[in-house]
Amino acid sequence: MSAPALSTLQHVTEKKLDRLARHQQNFEADKQSILNDAAACDDLRGKVKALLDGFKKYGIKPRSPDVSLANLEIFVRQAKHDPSVPSDLLRDWQIKLEHELDIATAKYDYTALFGKLVIEWIKHPNPATSDRDSQPQASDSDSEMSEGFDTLGRKEMYEQRKEWESYAFVEKKVDEAKIESYLNDIFAPKVKRKVDKSPLDHLRDELSDVMDFKSELQTPEPKDGRQRRVPDVDEYRFTLGKLESCIDGVLKSDLLAGKKREALVHLKGQKEVLKELVVVLNMDLEGLDEWEWEPSPIPLYMRRQLNGKYRVFMDQETHQAILLHFVGKVWATALKKAFVKFFNSSEWEHAYHQSMGNKARERRQYYLSGAPDPSNPVRSLRKEEYLQKYFMLQLPEDDLADIQDYNAEDQRDHSGKSFSATKQNMLRLVTTEMLLNKKLYGEFFVVQSDFKWFGPALSHAAIFTVLKYFGIPDKWLRFFKKFLEAPVVFAQDGPKAEAQKRKCGIPMSYVLSDALSEAVLFCLDFAVNKRTNGFNIYRFHDDLWVWGQEKTCVQAWDAIREFSHVMGIALNEEKTGTALILSEGAIKRDIPAGLPDGKIKWGFLYLDTEAGRWIIDRTQVDEHIEELKRQLGACRSTMAWIQAWNSYVSRFFRANFADPANCFGPKHNAMIIETLEHIQKTLFSDMGTTNVTDHLRSTLKQRFGTNDFVPDGFFYFPVELGGLGVRNPFIDVFATSKKSFRDAEDSFERAFEREQDEYNRLEKMWHEGKLGHRKDLHLPKRKRELEANTEANEPFMTFDEYVKYREETSWYVANAYQKLLESPEEEIIEVSPPPSDVSEEAAVLNLRSAPYWRWIYRLYGGGLKQRFGGHGLQIGERDLLPLGLVDVLKSEKVRWQG
Repeated sequence: MSAPALSTLQHVTEKKLDRLARHQQNFEADKQSILNDAAACDDLRGKVKALLDGFKKYGIKPRSPDVSLANLEIFVRQAKHDPSVPSDLLRDWQIKLEHELDIATAKYDYTALFGKLVIEWIKHPNPATSDRDSQPQASDSDSEMSEGFDTLGRKEMYEQRKEWESYAFVEKKVDEAKIESYLNDIFAPKVKRKVDKSPLDHLRDELSDVMDFKSELQTPEPKDGRQRRVPDVDEYRFTLGKLESCIDGVLKSDLLAGKKREALVHLKGQKEVLKELVVVLNMDLEGLDEWEWEPSPIPLYMRRQLNGKYRVFMDQETHQAILLHFVGKVWATALKKAFVKFFNSSEWEHAYHQSMGNKARERRQYYLSGAPDPSNPVRSLRKEEYLQKYFMLQLPEDDLADIQDYNAEDQRDHSGKSFSATKQNMLRLVTTEMLLNKKLYGEFFVVQSDFKWFGPALSHAAIFTVLKYFGIPDKWLRFFKKFLEAPVVFAQDGPKAEAQKRKCGIPMSYVLSDALSEAVLFCLDFAVNKRTNGFNIYRFHDDLWVWGQEKTCVQAWDAIREFSHVMGIALNEEKTGTALILSEGAIKRDIPAGLPDGKIKWGFLYLDTEAGRWIIDRTQVDEHIEELKRQLGACRSTMAWIQAWNSYVSRFFRANFADPANCFGPKHNAMIIETLEHIQKTLFSDMGTTNVTDHLRSTLKQRFGTNDFVPDGFFYFPVELGGLGVRNPFIDVFATSKKSFRDAEDSFERAFEREQDEYNRLEKMWHEGKLGHRKDLHLPKRKRELEANTEANEPFMTFDEYVKYREETSWYVANAYQKLLESPEEEIIEVSPPPSDVSEEAAVLNLRSAPYWRWIYRLYGGGLKQRFGGHGLQIGERDLLPLGLVDVLKSEKVRWQG
């Protein structure tokens, strides 16, 4: 956050706090006056009446629903003459009215505390929440606070920078002729065509028609005589909507930080400026043949990721970031559409370990004619899931689709096509496939790998050879060359540092980089499909997974190694491995020589081949606990500490433990709960506390003098209600523990039992003449009966034949397969009062339908009711909370210290 912006935010917040102080001062004076008047009365009825008069005089309204001033006035008049009104009841009324005054005091106090925390956040921004170049100058005391931390990991940073430079600034030589020969081999059509174009020809046609530099209306017809596709007038042009989408995309991609990011956020609200920018950007599009990087050279910054790896980002100008984002989305969308069409063509095969041949299919048709066909068997589910969730995931569906940040390790976005959701779904998929393959075939292989320094190490020559092969025009190749060969300099080297031109690799966090690299990796996808005769590689950018039976995995691994060798990309041995999971009682055997050694890992999990399930690597967790201590120690404000805590523990840790799923079973939930408990005990053991709330409570007392006991709800309730928004990572794990599948493998056992019942029913129908080709409904009834009696003794197909191709024929297996991929049903916490009576504040936050917030409300709401009155959830005075400022401060992505 820039210094002017910080000053403005601080000024606005201080204005609100001044207003709050005046309100609080006036209220406390009124409160004291009321209490003095009550104290001056000799009897209880007089004290209650004095309190009621004071409430009415100063316009104070009770917070608790069971305190009615109108009713109390009536009862007090009655008590004057009716001796049956007991003194205990009068004392109770007095206590309730005085408590109402204390509630108002508490709300003012906590609103003021909330404001002070925001001011602290502005005055002492965490080094982890803003880039160094955009921070205000640190004071001496600030330097002392962070001096020890700043040096941590610096050696590692310089070592990684040196390795990055060894790739990025050295031209990688590859054999372009060999690449072209390789592409000819894998893309050679299965059937030679004389008239119709091949799927590859159609792909080339699609990619040769992507956006011209000039107006589409001025573009000449192609010289080869084919009809040019006429695009929509706005297809390759900026519009106001597309500009706003690009701005959102640039912000989400995390290219810009500090002042530039703030300026871009501000630009979103300037409609007239945006309209002018649309005109200028469209002029830029028409002149892309003259485009150059500006300014030159472009500063580079290294940002630390939670996994300890540093990534190199370019700090470019906002205007160019928007332009490149648009061009990147155009090409990413075009490539995605072309590749999906190729996937759906006759060239892309879809095979299975036991595929049903023509003879087997004819026999099933003979015996089962008249029986309902299975809907969406496992093979259909696989194909649909692969295309919708995994194939070319890095590329957007259309030019308005969101771009996902593949490297956002601390994000917990569960939207259908986010990378975090897809990575979770992939682990469920491989686990479900493991369970199914063990049951059907007795064993299961899974192979994992990725490419070493893929982004920096991808050869420009390899990229351009692939692009040329796909028919992308030379004018675009020239533009891509300028994009890739950016002149850059590390900002930390100072203004006199010598610029260098990139000669290898792709820039970080650009959609266009994703498009170019995915074009290359598409060749790998198809190569695996071709070499395995119809199986697919599951891929998150350069993270590679194949699974199934031995032959398939060996063929796929050979295809991966062949691609790696041809394209000049090294495989990462540290992240490469194979696992063989055997069914119970099977004879153990070694991994075949054709497959790589090494453990199979996912996040903080490794696959235990003996138990056949995923186990949390406690050593890896402990390393990150130490890192978390350092990251939290660098935070110089409570709110920044909470932001770092939420990001690291509730998102990063939790995401890398894998979300609970039916295929994992309740042991997985128990393992996560035990590990989260271990994290808190280990993290806070040196601080004299045992959990996050006690630590924060101690911090508030030390920094702000909060002498009374701060209720837990203040920490966990959302900021909209005046809470601090601390996330509790245990809740979603506990919520799914009870209803998680007890034994996931039983799902397929139950499916097999239902298949037996179905087989018995069909066999009976066969012998009754109600099933199979023997029943010709066009014959007279008597003749059908005679034919049925003649063939009644013909044996029905055996059960083994009936179930041999379960992946293609069994609805029961497919249903179990689908259920195992799902999350366990969450336990719903009952809300009292009933949901219809929940306060307005709760309704605003949708607490009645959000399981997490229902849990928070019931777990911590009781203490808040006592402190703040009634069943309302509002802790602070809403109108005086600086919520807009908190949103701005939270919007800046956490930057982890090196």
